[in-house]
Amino acid sequence: MALHLRRSLPQVWLFLLLGLFVPGMPEAATAQSITSPYQFLDGRHEVGIGLLHVPDARGIMQLGPGGGLQVSGRYAIELGGPFALEAHAFVLPTDRIVRIPTVDGKAIDDVGMTDMTVVGLEGRLRFSLTGPRTWNRLAPFVSLGGGIVGAFDTRLEEELELPDDLRFSFGPSFLGTLGTGTRVVLSDRLSLRLEASTLIWKIGTPQGFLRLEEEVGPQVQQQWPGVGAFGAGLSYRF
Repeated sequence: MALHLRRSLPQVWLFLLLGLFVPGMPEAATAQSITSPYQFLDGRHEVGIGLLHVPDARGIMQLGPGGGLQVSGRYAIELGGPFALEAHAFVLPTDRIVRIPTVDGKAIDDVGMTDMTVVGLEGRLRFSLTGPRTWNRLAPFVSLGGGIVGAFDTRLEEELELPDDLRFSFGPSFLGTLGTGTRVVLSDRLSLRLEASTLIWKIGTPQGFLRLEEEVGPQVQQQWPGVGAFGAGLSYRF
């Protein structure tokens, strides 16, 4: 009988040890679990508004629109994977310098400033570097697009007296865009968008200015300046 008890004691101790450690094993496994920094985005559609600062980029001839605060609206749809299509529309209230050749054709005078409102419509292809997910709530992207741009402006009295070939007009023109930035996910639906873009549009020189080449130096017939823009906006996903 005593011999039988001595042989059973190791088994009893083994069961006691298992009883102590087995209940604690799930807690230890849970404590060691690692939370992923990646999070999938819900919804394929997105609408948003944005404000971008556009610096002066009037061109070599100083005829083009100046800078200002651009107000934009945007709609986007996810295509699958890292790609999305975006439609942008923007308004840029700004001004321009009114420049008129002198009567003798030997110089160009700046006679004043006038208001101008630049409007544009474009489509963009967006590529998200993290795909349909965020990394630590960030979704960095690059974009490429194109569209059309034009302007509404007022004429000074001095311009109304000029022949048509000396009056400057802006657009309609092709609009090209290159952009980069990131979306910062604030909640399941709301995101903050930080971006920087380059707008490429044509500034043409009135034909009457080109006849002044021998008097005031070479004239640029047309140019495609890269206009920088940077700012932020809010987006809603659904």
